[in-house]
Amino acid sequence: MNVVDALARPESYPCRPAAVQVRETHISWVFLAGERAYKLKKPLVLDFLDYGTLARRRQMCREEVRLNRRLATNLYLGVRGVRLVGQHAAELVAEDDPRAVDFVVEMRRYNEHDTVAARLERGELGLGQITAVGAALARFHARAGRVQATGAPVLAVERRFERNLHELLACATQRGEVGRVQALERFAHAFIAGHADTFGERAYRGLIREGHGDLRAEHVLVTGDRVEVVDCVEFDRSLRELDVSDDLAFLVFDLAALGGERFCDRLVDAYRESGGDPGDESLIAFYATHRALVRAKVALVRVGQLPPGSSELSRESARARDLVVLAERFAWRARLPLVVIVCGVPASGKSHLAHALAELSGLSYLSSDLARKRLAGIEPRQAAPADIYSAEWNRRTYAELGRTAAREVSRRRGVIVDATFRRLADREAFVAAFGAPATALFVECRAPRAVLAQRASIRTRDPGRVSDADVSVALREARSWEPLDEVPAEAHLTLRTDRPVERIVDDVMALLDGRLRELAPSTHPGMPSHQ
Repeated sequence: MNVVDALARPESYPCRPAAVQVRETHISWVFLAGERAYKLKKPLVLDFLDYGTLARRRQMCREEVRLNRRLATNLYLGVRGVRLVGQHAAELVAEDDPRAVDFVVEMRRYNEHDTVAARLERGELGLGQITAVGAALARFHARAGRVQATGAPVLAVERRFERNLHELLACATQRGEVGRVQALERFAHAFIAGHADTFGERAYRGLIREGHGDLRAEHVLVTGDRVEVVDCVEFDRSLRELDVSDDLAFLVFDLAALGGERFCDRLVDAYRESGGDPGDESLIAFYATHRALVRAKVALVRVGQLPPGSSELSRESARARDLVVLAERFAWRARLPLVVIVCGVPASGKSHLAHALAELSGLSYLSSDLARKRLAGIEPRQAAPADIYSAEWNRRTYAELGRTAAREVSRRRGVIVDATFRRLADREAFVAAFGAPATALFVECRAPRAVLAQRASIRTRDPGRVSDADVSVALREARSWEPLDEVPAEAHLTLRTDRPVERIVDDVMALLDGRLRELAPSTHPGMPSHQ
């Protein structure tokens, strides 16, 4: 009988529980026996982990107890040896017992209903509880050991991100997954290059600490006014020696992944209110991107351990894909503040592209067609009279669009705007009403005249359309287009839209990443000036 099977039997424990619950993760087994829990490490050697020998597993058990007592003093009891007894059971012995064939971490069993993840799932997580968590983490980081800054701190950030991306790519099997991860790699390199001074300044201010390294919602317990955190990363010191922003961002990411995004700002605010310095929103989003990709890698490692065709394999594969999507969402947040203005004549594909960008980024979508009809008191799918397309109505529409965009930037730091922006006067009305400083990108959509005519013709037969433009309008506006000469070259991207939208979206993100690499994070270029 092997150790796992033996520890699954109630007679292996002094308390003789009625039953033993066995939990399996990608790197360990946990045995829940009465009021105790015992963690057994799998004999694995992975790119990021070494549990390959008995001596190494014993050392890692000791480290797990030592490190986790910082945030959960009363839960971690110590290390026990495991001795096999006959053919049917095991016996827990002292750590130094020479008969031990493996080792476990012994813990007091905690109530899993008290974790932040469980409370969130039941709808019982409150702002007061998440405030307590933020304050507890700020205190923990304040007393955690400082890591001496050596060399160029930005290189350490890049190496850690690059290492995880390479490990993730090694696990990815589908072409689409590989492409998306490679696009995130481009983003990461751009962000790191553009924020090199920030990483260095934070390191030399002592904000690199020996933190937790795995701040998941399921690891954070809130019982009354007491906050405890379990399951610190023990197997690789470099994974817990990190910027406090990186440590905190794991919980920010996990809350979002579990549907608790509404608690993320309160967590970060509470951390700041208690003296912590997590950096700005873009830095936290950058680290949350990294954390989402770490978890995607873990899910794919687990996929490699599961039987082909099993339902659990399908669930883990889907989870990995969802985590990559969430990483993309956080990467967009790291690019903020940002206004993406998707412009072009009717039927140029601008609305299709704008919707795709809004879905990918999570930013609000604003449409001039909807704004115009709202101002006129007309339902979106109702045909509008010609007089609401006059120059004066255009000015009113674009001014309203600018004001609404400014509110979205103030509220969520970014927005996607869909409008023709054909005339200079319209663009000036938008800019004057917008007024807020933010990085802007004008994405000008173009398509051959035959494609415009075909698309416009098809759209006129769509009962759900909002735009009133027909073939004649699309072709007339193409002939009278006023070039965006007032827009800075670095803020103007012209794209052919007679190709798959996925490729067009990637072109947009590539330009944004190029600007992210070159522009200081404190500047907000791109919005054209107005007189």
